[in-house]
Amino acid sequence: MSFVIKTAKTIRNNWKKSTFLAVAVAWGGSYSKNYFDIQSLMRAYCERAAWYGQQTIPVTVNSRHITVILNPNANKRKAQTEFEKYCAPLLHLAGINVEIVKTNSEGHARSLMENLNGAEAIVVAGGDGTLSEVVTGLLRRTNENTNALVPIGVLPLGKNNTVSRSLFPGETKLEKVKSLADATMAVIEEISKQIDVMKIEIMNDEDKKPVYAISDIKWGAYRDAEVKKDNYWVFGSLRKYATYIFNGFKSSLSWNCQAHLLYSPPCSGCSNCYKIQDIQPKSKWFQGYIKEDQDTLKYKQINNPHCNQMVEKDIATSDFTLLTSNVVPKKIKDVSKLNIFIGPEKVEYFDFIRQGWKTERGENREFKESIEARTLEIHPQIRLEKESWFSIDSEEYEVKPVKITLLPNLLKMYCKKDTL
Repeated sequence: MSFVIKTAKTIRNNWKKSTFLAVAVAWGGSYSKNYFDIQSLMRAYCERAAWYGQQTIPVTVNSRHITVILNPNANKRKAQTEFEKYCAPLLHLAGINVEIVKTNSEGHARSLMENLNGAEAIVVAGGDGTLSEVVTGLLRRTNENTNALVPIGVLPLGKNNTVSRSLFPGETKLEKVKSLADATMAVIEEISKQIDVMKIEIMNDEDKKPVYAISDIKWGAYRDAEVKKDNYWVFGSLRKYATYIFNGFKSSLSWNCQAHLLYSPPCSGCSNCYKIQDIQPKSKWFQGYIKEDQDTLKYKQINNPHCNQMVEKDIATSDFTLLTSNVVPKKIKDVSKLNIFIGPEKVEYFDFIRQGWKTERGENREFKESIEARTLEIHPQIRLEKESWFSIDSEEYEVKPVKITLLPNLLKMYCKKDTL
């Protein structure tokens, strides 16, 4: 009993040191547990990948070869370290020949893809921006020719991972490591599914090449506040909440997004949808003799009069969001479509904070109206003296009149079995 009393007096007389020691022990215990959990997890994944590497292949068949487009600057320069630690070992154990190409500037991944030939598969090691550049470069080079497209894998190594997070979710450190391992194993096991692509063209500018995106387009006050979150780095992990507090009253945000919309309804496939494929030039002389696949022939025989109907609508909102079905869970047998969400015209300060925090917690904001479409034209009606920006797959583009066309099931992307 005397020992307990003596210990209590010592702690009371040295409470600062005791508090520090308790916090250090608790942190050390948590760190050690997390470290051993990660090591155990990676050991299991390595054994699984090694099994594929031990399988024999015929001498007449070459081993798989993939090209990794790595953005070393992604996620505050952590992407390369995490790739080498959690992804590269699995690829090598599986016996895959890996060619790593590093990007060194914005737009580099797009130019690489426009000139890259001979890859069996492309794996994007980065975030939404790198993925968008790779997809844009690939589709520009192949002219959207499905016969020339290769499967794409994505490793969630960026700051923004909208598409990869829907395929390989993970929030905690252990879950993030698991999502990286799952994404790598999807490439190894060649599990894939078809995804939709948005083709974005600047209207009245034929010299400008199209941009392709696979997740979202954002415009408005919430978008502007979201891109400013890194300015509040002093708040650490709370900066994503602080940005709405400090920007909720600023006039520099796009509070008044006025535009004229022209859109067509969703279509599951008809002769009108495939007209664009008829006028595309054949990339090879012999492709003119290749018989069309059954799906194309089936859709060419379907006549959907509503597919050509265009609906006009004027909007004035503080929040415009367009999502593909890649990031909005589709119902069984649901058609591919553009999901357009229009927020209220005006929003109060505290409502802006509340809705912004809901977004950061992974919840949906409250919208006034939603529209489903296959094609969409956005004709902004904004003051020329004020800058305004779209976010297209987390990349900034100046607000201009654009035409957005949905290309359903165009790309093949590696995924987990339970997301098929």
